[in-house]
Amino acid sequence: MSIEEVVRHLAEISRRQQVITEQLTVRQDRMEQQLRQAAGSSQFSEVSAHRFITKLSDLDDIDAYLHTFEVIAERERWPKESWARMLAPFLTGEAQRAYFALETPKNDDYEALKKEILARMGLSNISAAQQFSQWSYDDKQPVRTQAANLSRLGRLWLLGGDPTAVQVAEKVVIEKMMRALPRRLRTLTSMRNPDSLAALVEAVELAEAHVARETGERAALPPRRVNAPWRPVEGTTRPGSRPAVPSPVDEPMPTEPTTLSAPAWTAGCVVHRNVPPEAPTRKVCLDGKTQTATLDTGSAITLVHPNTLKYHQEGKGRIPITCIHGDTRHVPAQRVTIATKSGSWRIEVGVVPDLPVPLLLGRDWPGFDDLLTHHQARSARAKKNSKGRAQRDRQTALMATESDRGADSSS
Repeated sequence: MSIEEVVRHLAEISRRQQVITEQLTVRQDRMEQQLRQAAGSSQFSEVSAHRFITKLSDLDDIDAYLHTFEVIAERERWPKESWARMLAPFLTGEAQRAYFALETPKNDDYEALKKEILARMGLSNISAAQQFSQWSYDDKQPVRTQAANLSRLGRLWLLGGDPTAVQVAEKVVIEKMMRALPRRLRTLTSMRNPDSLAALVEAVELAEAHVARETGERAALPPRRVNAPWRPVEGTTRPGSRPAVPSPVDEPMPTEPTTLSAPAWTAGCVVHRNVPPEAPTRKVCLDGKTQTATLDTGSAITLVHPNTLKYHQEGKGRIPITCIHGDTRHVPAQRVTIATKSGSWRIEVGVVPDLPVPLLLGRDWPGFDDLLTHHQARSARAKKNSKGRAQRDRQTALMATESDRGADSSS
């Protein structure tokens, strides 16, 4: 056999081997697809998920954790309709409670579950917008890390829910206009949480009408009557039946007095006394971080300690706070997002370095009444249970005494 024939023979063998390899690859892909369908997508995916995913821990960043899950799910070709069921066994804490809080149709929708989890952790669109606007460069952190965090906040704010290009532009305009509004209008407008430019314009118009109505009502009030000081005629004395009464003096307060029935444990005087143990407290999310907040019906403004803030900026805005002793001080103002199970609100708070608590919720926070109502109901139930236990203890003691008396008489 000549060399040319050997070369042709080897080339033919190589070609046949290549064809066989391609056929085996196609057959293997087909068998894997049939196995997925035969074993059931949910069961097959759940078994695969445990090989790649770990339990959510307190040290994990929830947004990064969900993003990692999505990357793995797409790489392993898990069916998206099973993502929520696959993710549920790995959730813990507030994320797990978010899954069980959703109704049956929604807890199988991964996008709805993701939105609920991020909202409970203070990473809603509103919170992301605020953190994006308050972001500042930190020369002690790596620039790549900071750029990644800023990019993540931008995506959560602008790209949440797959918006169109027009909707993304509207979000930027809404954020810019909200920050340019006066404080009173901004507070009233943010309560309506406008999600479009038309909704924002309507909310501002309603807020302006409300402010104008309040201004008109105050202007329509009759002027306060102040008695002129009595001056005796020359050569006479002031009659003893009319003692001198000092003219009334107005004491400046941040807002009108509260109408809630709960006691005001500090009445706006946060630096003149310690926090009593009976002060009501609740868990809230401040810019995505869980904090213990103290409720005070006597405080018209929400206050925060600077160490509690995730992003602390020294701006030009300042808020006056007045205590019951008449002392007025101006503290730096900063916009934060405070979230609970009832909702998430963005609000301007006062930053007080000597605040005796991490976070003091005042009456200007929209969720204040709801939290206070829950606290009062829980306290009433605890008091009722305590009263019932005391009554049962008295009855038990009385029965024991009667039993001892019966035993003495029989003996």
